[in-house]
Amino acid sequence: MAVGAAIVSPLAPTVAARIGARTTVAGGLAVAGLGFLSLYALPPTYPVVLLALTLLGVGASSLAIASAIIMSGTPPEKAGNAAAAEETAYDLGNVLGVAVLGSAASVAYRAHLEAGVPGVPVGAEESLGAALEIAAETGTPELAARAEEAFTNALAQTGLFGGLIMIATAVAVFLLLPKNTGLDGNH
Repeated sequence: MAVGAAIVSPLAPTVAARIGARTTVAGGLAVAGLGFLSLYALPPTYPVVLLALTLLGVGASSLAIASAIIMSGTPPEKAGNAAAAEETAYDLGNVLGVAVLGSAASVAYRAHLEAGVPGVPVGAEESLGAALEIAAETGTPELAARAEEAFTNALAQTGLFGGLIMIATAVAVFLLLPKNTGLDGNH
């Protein structure tokens, strides 16, 4: 994720100048959405996870343009307030994203695990690591296999959920941000 962001972030202002700030931000969110959706649509391999994380990083690079839009459209005497509101929204989005997607993944993992293994041992539903440890201790390879399948299923479902949210956000940004929005304070 960091590699994708590090490579693309310096290019974001040039891209915004060429195709517009609105398209750059919405496009970045859509690319991040594709990263999430790749976890749903493609087989769960290390290269696919690398692709997903790279797309998320590339997409997140456009958020610097969103910050520039906010700051360039703010009168100098209100710049501190705008910066505080922007930073708070950014941090809140990060925290809520992790909490919501983490909760969705946890619910999906537990539901899939419990649906396939009658009498799941206590603690196995907490995490894949816990389930694998319990399976090794109790000599139940079926539990290990089911836990791995439940984890993979939860990752895919979370990718779908996150991707749909990001794509919907990209559409909302594109529709709500005026076409002529620029980085020069002229909105």
